[in-house]
Amino acid sequence: MPNVDPDANLFLAATRLDRLETAWQRVQSNAGCAGADGMTTAMFAPRAANRLLGLQRRLHDGTYRPQPLRLFEIPKSDGSFRQLAVPAVIDRIAQTAVTSVLNDVIDPALEEVSFAYRPGRSVAQAVAAIGRYRDQGFQWVLEGDVEKFFDRIPHEPLVRRVEEMLAPYDGHELLVDLIELWLESGALSLRSPGVGIAQGSPLSPLLSNFYLDTVDEHFVQQHAKLRLVRFADDFVVLARDQAKAAGALDAMREILAAHGLGLNPDKTRICSFDHGFRFLGHLFVRSMIVVSPNREQEDQAPDTAEQLLRFIAARDAEQAEAEAKLATERAAGLEPGLRVLYLHEPGRTLSLRNQAFTVVEQAPGSSRELLAIPHQRVDRIEIGPNCAAEDEAIRQALATDTLLPFVNGHGAAMGVLAPPATEHAGLHLAQARVVLADDGRLDLARRIVDGRLRNQRALLHRLNRKRQHAEVLAPLTQLNKTIRRLVVASDVPELLGHEGSAAALYWRALVRLLQPDWAVTARDAFKRQRHPAPDAFNIVLNYLAALLGRDLFALAVRHGLHPGFGALHSAADGGHACVYDLMEEFRAPLAEGLAVYLFNSRIITEAMFAPFADGGIRMGRAGHGPIIRGYERWLERDIVSPRSGTRVQWRRLMEEQVVAYAQHCRGGAPYRAYVMDY
Repeated sequence: MPNVDPDANLFLAATRLDRLETAWQRVQSNAGCAGADGMTTAMFAPRAANRLLGLQRRLHDGTYRPQPLRLFEIPKSDGSFRQLAVPAVIDRIAQTAVTSVLNDVIDPALEEVSFAYRPGRSVAQAVAAIGRYRDQGFQWVLEGDVEKFFDRIPHEPLVRRVEEMLAPYDGHELLVDLIELWLESGALSLRSPGVGIAQGSPLSPLLSNFYLDTVDEHFVQQHAKLRLVRFADDFVVLARDQAKAAGALDAMREILAAHGLGLNPDKTRICSFDHGFRFLGHLFVRSMIVVSPNREQEDQAPDTAEQLLRFIAARDAEQAEAEAKLATERAAGLEPGLRVLYLHEPGRTLSLRNQAFTVVEQAPGSSRELLAIPHQRVDRIEIGPNCAAEDEAIRQALATDTLLPFVNGHGAAMGVLAPPATEHAGLHLAQARVVLADDGRLDLARRIVDGRLRNQRALLHRLNRKRQHAEVLAPLTQLNKTIRRLVVASDVPELLGHEGSAAALYWRALVRLLQPDWAVTARDAFKRQRHPAPDAFNIVLNYLAALLGRDLFALAVRHGLHPGFGALHSAADGGHACVYDLMEEFRAPLAEGLAVYLFNSRIITEAMFAPFADGGIRMGRAGHGPIIRGYERWLERDIVSPRSGTRVQWRRLMEEQVVAYAQHCRGGAPYRAYVMDY
């Protein structure tokens, strides 16, 4: 029977200030993580009293609206992932208060076969029940799991059943409306309208149990000769013989289907105690029940919503500590990814202490060390203008294969200090054979140009998706025609001609999508110009292309490619033709698309540029930092690798393409340029 006064107003009982205060104490004691709003329990605590009063007022006057859910993927022991959806702290308080009232109404009505998420019930009791039924002669077992249970609970029948259960009580309409609001709001975050409840919500265990209670009822009533033991979405049905266990499988499948659910085929099977099975961290074999050998490992994985929230909170704390350390390193010029250390602030010097590189900032009459980093954590150190490198640091860089590009004020490398490239003569010869054979060079060059043009087309599609700018749509049609002509190009000069005609279309279309008018001199007559750059957009494009080129130079050297032997770009003294080849497919996603973003987001501002006396334009010192930071953040994004199918960061993808280029030259798999999705 329900443990609630039948004359009680459930909504007022759930939203009393003292109940909200008790709920807050429980949420605080659980030490859970922040929600999507970033508010932690520690941040909530100083003004908790006022916040709880505000929450109660909004609940009562109907202005309460839940925050979006914070979504995570938590790895499971079987290699799959569980999606955790975490409400904000303020919403967890409200849901905890409501749960405390609903539990007194709903739990007494649940079937005895259910053991999870219930006061006074436990894993030990479920295990004991199975042992008891075994001793009574139930030797065959249907072991089952409801597939993606939390994700697939349909809202309409769940809400209808809650409404029926609460109907005898005053205030039930407001309480049902509140529950429905949480379900609908959560579905927006989960992008699953009408289905799914959030794993991570204090209310979800009770609602999930309540929804499956109808399954329990139907099964128990229709199959009195079988025994059911359920723990959340995992269950076992015990039978006296194999045929009855097989019948239980069909029956359970039919009942679940009637409730919009299904069985997980990979976790559902029929077995006997003679063969043994695992359930709830225990191994059942013949007359024995022992803790599973994997139980210790299982116990280390978060299970309940509270454990999951604490797990995320601990991970948040680790991330905050790592971010604080990263912020210190970034302030000194270090960036992750390919592990680049940028010395661009005037007065900074690269030094050496105890075999570790250090960054020292010089000031009148004093100096201070900003960073000390071992050579294993850095691959490239860029020395900008008005910065210096001490002799010992240079020698350490040479000894540890750490590249030292010396960069001018335009972001271009004046030269690169690197160890001699003499260990990969075989690969260099293979590159040379590809370049010197007309057919081999044409084949590789065509693959490179094809990737470049397809990515130009994809970038224009992406940037123009919402605007549908007519002056961008027409060049896209011409780009399609040019891509189709590549297959009939007879030599590399003809390919370069196609690339040039496509570039003219592309650049005029791209600048149409650039919002600040001051970024270019004339949209209709825009030309891509490297030196001297006539406008701010060209300056930023040059800077980003230089950063991209140095990344690919470092990767090419790391994997033994000769930087000077290229297929599309001709080898020339002082040139990096191979690097220019590798850059082609990455220019649109990593330089040109980023440049448009930096301008359109107002990260790059007009104040960062100044005119030259001769009518040109230059970028001031204030522009270097935003471009470098923007580039590094851009490269930290995940992307699906077309080779492995896994999510990788951009520098990992660049490295995969460098390796593929080398394999092509060695006679391996033909090179495939990376192509962006629309």
